[in-house]
Amino acid sequence: MSVIHSRLHSILIPAVLIFLSGCSGSSNAPPEVEVQGTVTFDGEPLPQGSIVFDPVDGKGGSSAGGIENGQFVFHSQFGNKKVLISASRDTGKKDQYDEPITESYIPANYNTNTELTAEVKADGENKYEFVLKSK
Repeated sequence: MSVIHSRLHSILIPAVLIFLSGCSGSSNAPPEVEVQGTVTFDGEPLPQGSIVFDPVDGKGGSSAGGIENGQFVFHSQFGNKKVLISASRDTGKKDQYDEPITESYIPANYNTNTELTAEVKADGENKYEFVLKSK
């Protein structure tokens, strides 16, 4: 067997095994439900951002979605969640490559040091309203 052929097998076989293990595990995945809601910042719908639901107990996976015009919809496993919200905006400045410089403007108590929580229920509606303030 040639060196190239041997290397191809050493790369291809693990890749196929990883792919197949990912496909077969879907029936064991925990059930998810739709979560939706609104996010306002200083009384206005958050124009754009992201929202993450992390399990409070650290068990299970995180779920995330985008925020557009203050609205979000995505799927999450049920249970008690820490909610992290982030967004950035243009500073009006440019970097050395003439690209816009952005800044994160959501206070840490809504993301890295979040105080927000949500209980995602297996049955019923999972609709949330998050009211954020800059100060």
